Amino acid sequence: MVVEYETIEYRNVVMSTYDIHVSQFEMALEDFNEKLTDAHLTVKGPLFYALYNIPFDERMLIDIYMPVEQSNVPKDTDLTFQSYFYIDQMLMTRVKGQFEANTEKAYDELFRHVMENGYKISSPIFHILRGDDEMQWVEIKIKVFEEDDEADDLKQER
Repeated sequence: MVVEYETIEYRNVVMSTYDIHVSQFEMALEDFNEKLTDAHLTVKGPLFYALYNIPFDERMLIDIYMPVEQSNVPKDTDLTFQSYFYIDQMLMTRVKGQFEANTEKAYDELFRHVMENGYKISSPIFHILRGDDEMQWVEIKIKVFEEDDEADDLKQER
C-alpha cells in the first residue's frame, strides 16, 4: 500500500556519504556508527539513508543520516551537520521481513503509483529504519510532484 502526503522531518541531523558496492553496506553502517561514537554524539532518532541509484551494477551511492541530541558537531569530524532536515510531498510504503526481495517489490509499487498518478520523482529513495526488538521494518519514501503543479508555480512566480 502506498501512502501519500508523507514527510521526513528531523532536527539536528548528521550525515555522511558513501559510494560502495552493495556487499559493503554493513561496513558503511559500522563506519557511520564509529563516526558518531568518535564525535561523542547522542542518537535521537532513527537511522535513515538516501539511495541515489538503484544498484543494477551493484554500486550504491548513499547518504546515511542520524538525528542527534547535539546542536553541532566537532570540527575534526567528517560528518556533515544540518540543524533541520525536512522533505514533504512524499509517497511511502513499508517493507517487513525478507528485506532484499520485498524492497524490490516496494520500489515497483512506488514507481507504479508514480506513473499511474502522473507524478514526477524529485528525490533519491529514502529508507528509514524502524522497529524494536520484536519487529523491524523499513519505510521507503520518495518526494514527488505533479508536473502541472510545477508549471503553475512557475507562472505564479513571474
